Amino acid sequence: MSLRHGSRTPRRRPGPSVRTGLRSRLRSSSGLLVAVSGPDDSGKTTLVRQMAATLRRRGCTVTRTYCYGCVMCRRFPGRPRSTQPTGSRSPVGAWFDAVHARIDASEIAVRLGAARLRAAVHGLTGRPGVILTDRGPLDCLAKFDPPDGSRTAALFRRLAGAYDVTLLLESHGAEPDDAEPGRHRQERYRRWAPDAGGVAPLDALAATPAAAADTAVRLVTAHGGSLPQDRPDHDGTTPARGRHVVISNFDNSRNTDYRGGGSVVVEHVARRLAQEFDVTVVTAARHGGTQVRDGLRYRFVPVCWAGPRAAQLLFQAALPLIARRVRHDVWLENFTPPFTTGLLPLLSRRPVIGINQCRCGEATWLKYHIPALRLERLGLRRYRHIVVLNQADAADARRHSPKAAVHLIENGVDQQHVDGTSFGSGGHILFLGRVDLRLKGLDLLLKAYEAAAPELPLYIAGHGTQAQERTVKAMLARTNSDARWLGHVDREPKQRLLADSAFMVMPSRSETFGLVALESMAHGKPVIHFDLPSLRWMDGKGNVGVPPFDVEAMAKEIGRLASDPDVRRALGRQAHTASQRYTWESMTGHYADLVRGVLASTPAAPGHVRREAIRDDS
Repeated sequence: MSLRHGSRTPRRRPGPSVRTGLRSRLRSSSGLLVAVSGPDDSGKTTLVRQMAATLRRRGCTVTRTYCYGCVMCRRFPGRPRSTQPTGSRSPVGAWFDAVHARIDASEIAVRLGAARLRAAVHGLTGRPGVILTDRGPLDCLAKFDPPDGSRTAALFRRLAGAYDVTLLLESHGAEPDDAEPGRHRQERYRRWAPDAGGVAPLDALAATPAAAADTAVRLVTAHGGSLPQDRPDHDGTTPARGRHVVISNFDNSRNTDYRGGGSVVVEHVARRLAQEFDVTVVTAARHGGTQVRDGLRYRFVPVCWAGPRAAQLLFQAALPLIARRVRHDVWLENFTPPFTTGLLPLLSRRPVIGINQCRCGEATWLKYHIPALRLERLGLRRYRHIVVLNQADAADARRHSPKAAVHLIENGVDQQHVDGTSFGSGGHILFLGRVDLRLKGLDLLLKAYEAAAPELPLYIAGHGTQAQERTVKAMLARTNSDARWLGHVDREPKQRLLADSAFMVMPSRSETFGLVALESMAHGKPVIHFDLPSLRWMDGKGNVGVPPFDVEAMAKEIGRLASDPDVRRALGRQAHTASQRYTWESMTGHYADLVRGVLASTPAAPGHVRREAIRDDS
């Protein structure tokens, strides 16, 4: 069953229209929150009853509640005005709908709050808790069918974000063409399903109730989180289950303020680990909730409303609290500016692996002159496993964290098949990356490019905060050189920019690896950069290093490469050959080996059966 509707365009999430206290109340207690939704004849109540029995056999405490219909539904049992087509509603009908929706949403919030309290009391037994709701916000969206950008739609989307999983049942009832508008057809549910997040389709009537309940519990485990398996059978065997890996990263591909290379690496690592483990990615967003995307489960921390800088601090402060709620056997923490580390290793009961994809302490000093380096070094001592991307950071980590096992895992890149005639050939010079005037050295690049005055234009492509982008655009307006602003580029335009460039300039003041440099090398393009210790992995691989922050030396090299295609061709060939050893498969394989090694040396949490034992028994 498809959850997409061809005629429905992706919605732009509206701004906050509900008090944040509502969401925090809904998500403040522990326990997995699951809704069973679907049209009236799909067997929701029967499935909820069977699921509750199955989950109790697995050792869970189950709290059931009914989350549909309000006092207005009971007071006016006839067809509500909300069932009229949107275009035909009168002003009075629209007002009635808005009031009705808010009362309905308020009752759902109250019922969920009461269920959370009951689940918290049940949770004192130490057993995993599950809250099952017969119907939920998705049913309300199908019932009211509000306009996409309305406050009513935003209200129920916010309520749906409190759920970990929504099981969407298939209807087998007849839907005649002349059915009244109030019938909640399957089409409405499919249309609104992408807005609920974490939706798992299920045909509950295609099997016996017990089999459907087992299937539903498996979907909850796959989409929503971990649950204990059935208690041992009469022969003493216990079904096997996977180990749980959580990866936390502030940035992600949909974060409009950053979209850095670190998020690309995390997504590749998460997909590789998901082949062996149950993986959850914890990341920042404007609104909280969970979502399954590209086979991965994402848990969103609602901090981005505070702005790009404050959101990083809030995200870092929230991680230890989240670690107490999200079940995990090992946690991979991608370090977050401005202080790199927090209290996660102290408060998590399981191993934490730190991933140093940014030298946050040094970068924070360069950008804000905040002495975060001392705090960073104190925090690093709490980690027993640290992943670094270059030899310089490895030496630094060993010096300041002598008890930690330091793992050097370099980044990967999509391999490109490049014709030999394309090495170093192209019609422009390229800067590609996060737009940060200070850290990425764009001020130095513009000075060097203006001094070199090459015939090739300079393209600046990337994305940053609005303030940073405005500053760069103002600098470009004042320069007399042929430097052009492109802004953010998606995947295909980005590949064309790389393929059509003559060479790349990466003038960063601070880097841990420089993924964009590796991407340029994969296209057979040389890279000019400042000779930072963390970038010496490029030495002899088609790179041109200049003394750190020497604008005159960089201008000289820009002019030399721009005017000599033969030199560019030779360096481009070296770069392409070197890039072939940096594959995503190799990089993610090292992460998988590391996670397996950490788990092998860590006792399993109660109820776990190791996957190695599964393979031996099969």
